[in-house]
Amino acid sequence: MNDRYGKQFFNLVYVLALKSLKVRYKNSVLGFMWSLLTPLLYLAIFTFVFSRVFPDIKNYPLYALTGLIFWNFFSSAGTQLISSVVEGSGVLKSINIPFIAYPAGYTLAQVFNLFLTFIPFAILMFFFGYSPSPALIAFPLVLILFVIFTFGLGLFICAFNVYFRDVGMLWQALTPALFYATPVAYSGGRVPEAYLWILKLNPLYHFIGAFREVLYYNTFPSLQSWALVGGMSLVMFLLGYFTFKRLEPGFISNF
Repeated sequence: MNDRYGKQFFNLVYVLALKSLKVRYKNSVLGFMWSLLTPLLYLAIFTFVFSRVFPDIKNYPLYALTGLIFWNFFSSAGTQLISSVVEGSGVLKSINIPFIAYPAGYTLAQVFNLFLTFIPFAILMFFFGYSPSPALIAFPLVLILFVIFTFGLGLFICAFNVYFRDVGMLWQALTPALFYATPVAYSGGRVPEAYLWILKLNPLYHFIGAFREVLYYNTFPSLQSWALVGGMSLVMFLLGYFTFKRLEPGFISNF
C-alpha cells in the first residue's frame, strides 16, 4: 500500500513538473531559451566590467559562469516554490492531493530546466577554457545537496506565504540583495577580513564555493566544505519540511 502511494505521489509530482514547464513557456517562441537570457546578459556585463576590476581572477568568464548557472537555478526555483501552493489553491481546494506535491513538482521542473540549460552552458565553459578533471565526479552530489537545500528553504517560506502574501513580495525584494551578498561576480578573497565572516553566514557562499572547487579549480571539495553544505542541506530540509507540515492544516482557510 505504501509502495503504491509512493508511486502515485511521484507520478503526481512528475505531472505537476511538466505542467509547470508547459505553462511557463506557453505561447513562447524561444521556450526554455529564455532561461539563458538573464545569466548570459549578466555574464556579458560581468566580463566587460568586472574582469577589469578583478584582474587577479584568472579566466574571469569561466569563474563568473560557474556561479551564475547555480544562482539562476536558486533564484528561479525560490520564486516558483514560494508561490507554488497559492497558485495551486484552486486545485488543492477541490481535489484531495498532498499539498507538498506542488512545491515538489515546481522544484523538479526547475531541475529539468537546469539540465536543459547545462547543454549550452557546458559549451560556453569549454569555450572559456574549462578542462574536465576527476573532481567532476563530485559534482552530482554537490548538486543534489544544493537542490535539497533550495527545496527546504522553499518549503519554509512557502508555508508562511500562504498565511501572509507579503512574504513572497519580501523575498522578491531581498533576492537582488542576496545576489550581491553571494560571491557570484567577485571572489570572497576580495572582501576585507573584518567583514568576511558576515559573507560566510550566507549559505550560498559555501554552495557556490563547492561548485567552483569542482568546476573552476578542478579539485575535490574539502571535508569542511562537505560538512558545511551537507549539514546546511539536512537542517534546511528538516526545518522546511516540518514547518510546512505544521502550518499545512490552515492552508485551505487562508486561500
